[in-house]
Amino acid sequence: VDKKAPYYTILAFKEVVEKFPLAHLKVIGDGPLMNTCENLVKHFNLQDRIIFPGIMSSDQIMDEMKKVSGFIQHSIEAANGDSEGTPVAILEAGAAGLPVISTYHAGIPDVVIHNETGYLSQEHDVNEMAANICKIIEHPEEARKMGEKAKKRIQEKFSLDQHIDILNKVIIQAIKSR
Repeated sequence: VDKKAPYYTILAFKEVVEKFPLAHLKVIGDGPLMNTCENLVKHFNLQDRIIFPGIMSSDQIMDEMKKVSGFIQHSIEAANGDSEGTPVAILEAGAAGLPVISTYHAGIPDVVIHNETGYLSQEHDVNEMAANICKIIEHPEEARKMGEKAKKRIQEKFSLDQHIDILNKVIIQAIKSR
């Protein structure tokens, strides 16, 4: 969909492949922009570097996350105003111990701390996104440490227990102030 801007991820990855010809990108899911994305990949002759496995189950996605160096999502505010909240996929990637490469968009900077748990770029900035992806490839040990920090951050700040505790505190405060 427009707010996920998968075409920007493909354009950024095209730059990455120019520097790292053996890099691979797997774009999971389906949607109204699938044909556009497949056509971009064909146009740039990247079919052997960017693949589209389609919709996968949660278990399959978790298995995929065990095999990769990072998670990429170039979220933007769509022309119709549609935007992310706090994307579940980014929370799941962090929980899986992956550094996240994404954008300063909606709730994403609440989850991803730039230069600590991943890298953020401005919306629509393909060059900065590509540079951030390259950092993950160039510095695998640093990327692994970022992933560890991301996992810890998700456990500490975004767990179900954490949210229930916050909700309980709000309810107790509301009762006390009646």
